[in-house]
Amino acid sequence: MSDGIGWIAREEIAWTGYCITLARGLEPEELVRRLAGDTAPAPLGDCTGYDLDTQLTRRERELRRSDSIAARYGAVGDLAFAVADGYWPGEMNTGPLLAVSKGGAHVFRLYYESQNPKLPPPEFTYFHNGEYVCGFDMYMHTWSHDITGSRPDLVSAALQAAGVPDEDRRDTAHTKSLAVVEEQFQLTLPKEQVLHGTLPAALIRGQESM
Repeated sequence: MSDGIGWIAREEIAWTGYCITLARGLEPEELVRRLAGDTAPAPLGDCTGYDLDTQLTRRERELRRSDSIAARYGAVGDLAFAVADGYWPGEMNTGPLLAVSKGGAHVFRLYYESQNPKLPPPEFTYFHNGEYVCGFDMYMHTWSHDITGSRPDLVSAALQAAGVPDEDRRDTAHTKSLAVVEEQFQLTLPKEQVLHGTLPAALIRGQESM
């Protein structure tokens, strides 16, 4: 049975929020390699979220710098996933996902900076074959109601039917939005594995001084 992605709105993946990349058409290792950009990812071994936090904290203390971004990664069904950890807020922008999605891959980003004092809404973005397909704020009431990208029609009717644009409760809008993209794009993420299990991890930013 699929866990879906609705649980993301109810659980704390990291105290800073979440930055999750899902991809259809890529193996997990290739997804992480592409997220790392021009520098090869540095393997950190299999670890839980707590283990990875501990590794990154120790590394930052030793190097006296806070620029480490890592990802725990795996696959569920035909989806590869990468869950960011470390110094990702404000750093994991969606621009590089154009390149990540080249070669026919479907790439989805779920992003939420829960501790940002400006209280930005959670975001959804979708890229395919080097193009930005669609994206929107998962709390539209006091933020943008625009669905951007070349194919807003992929989610616009479903969001209207779910009442997302008029929903004034932030958590409810978040949950409804996740339900829409889960259904429209058949997205899922293994809850217990992400929250409590062991997954392979790799450093994807800040690894030059290891």
